Amino acid sequence: MVVACGRGGPPKESPKIEVARDAAVVALPDAGPALPAHQAYANLGDAIAAIVPPTTRVIGFGELHARVDRAAVRSSLSHFTEALPAFGARISDLVVETWIIDPKCGAKAVKATAKVEATVKRPEATKSEIAQLADAARAAKIQPHAMTLACKDYATIAPENGEPDPIAMLTLTTRELSRVVMSAVKYRDKQADHRPLIALYGGALHNDRFPAAAVAEWSYADSVDLATDGAYLEIDLIVPELAEGDSVSQKQPWFPLVADARQVLVWQRGERSYVVILPRA
Repeated sequence: MVVACGRGGPPKESPKIEVARDAAVVALPDAGPALPAHQAYANLGDAIAAIVPPTTRVIGFGELHARVDRAAVRSSLSHFTEALPAFGARISDLVVETWIIDPKCGAKAVKATAKVEATVKRPEATKSEIAQLADAARAAKIQPHAMTLACKDYATIAPENGEPDPIAMLTLTTRELSRVVMSAVKYRDKQADHRPLIALYGGALHNDRFPAAAVAEWSYADSVDLATDGAYLEIDLIVPELAEGDSVSQKQPWFPLVADARQVLVWQRGERSYVVILPRA
């Protein structure tokens, strides 16, 4: 059930105001600034089911990555995994922003991966949460996919005698997510009977339909949208406590919604682009 909320909840009862006979001015209680227009849902599954048009072919889910130096709260990934059964029957493939080390790449690949994980400050729990998502996908008869790194890629993103290169990491991630989803679309379109949706799950930078010019090269949205004839949809999943510690999020039009997110709140950024704010812990 969807509830339209112009201010994030039902209107409050008007307060009673007593006015002295000789009073010239009455000071009304300050109701505060109006919240961005949004909709509220009981849970994430209901929200996603409501905002995904039937013509959608690919959904790019983005998150603010959990980090060890940010609030220790339930992750977007965990919320997404829990909600997957509500809409998973329409998804054939799920591409996740992670990779599995190819044994033939050897110890250098293992070392490079460890350096990247330390640099991005990803919590140890993220690994098990990704595994849980893959298990949930298989249980829903969804084919999970990870990125594929060539052996030479490890030296590019994390030189053996140097620090990890964040620009190289962003470029590789964008390339791989785009490649895997394009491959999945082409493969499924050759089948006579296939589920209508393909989903990607990763960082909110890569799925952006309306990126800032400085970071536009790291979004796969335009290429996927072109390949699907305008059937791409962007959905960002926001944990309020993580947004509060993120300087970029603090400048977004939807940010005032995070302070009082008791339900799942949906704010529309633009055409086929939504921000879903998850309930506070």
